Amino acid sequence: MISRLSDRAADRTAAIDPSPLLGEWINYDQASRNIARLTLAQRGNAVILNITGVADIEWGETAAHQFALTVAGGDAVAFQAGYDFGFLRVAILAYLNKRLLVVDAYNTFHDESGRSSYFVRDHFYLR
Repeated sequence: MISRLSDRAADRTAAIDPSPLLGEWINYDQASRNIARLTLAQRGNAVILNITGVADIEWGETAAHQFALTVAGGDAVAFQAGYDFGFLRVAILAYLNKRLLVVDAYNTFHDESGRSSYFVRDHFYLR
């Protein structure tokens, strides 16, 4: 028999409130060579991430999958998203730490350049 771990009744929907993540987030490190700012917005039931890189390069929009602290739902405390630029794929994993948004970017090249995959962590404040 398989047991199921849960802290909620099986017949309840576990809603996640994205509002703690929503808004425009600015990188604390103005000398960052990665992400300058990002915006999270709700559209219907979806949360959309839009990243602006350094030199005002727009990465475009992508869906952001939210996470709560428990299976019972509640406030969103983290999200994951991804970008595929053809030659480069970027996995974005982010979480709230007090009043900061910590964003980890895992970059993997998919071309013949021979460049190594690399990791970047930045910290953001809500504008």
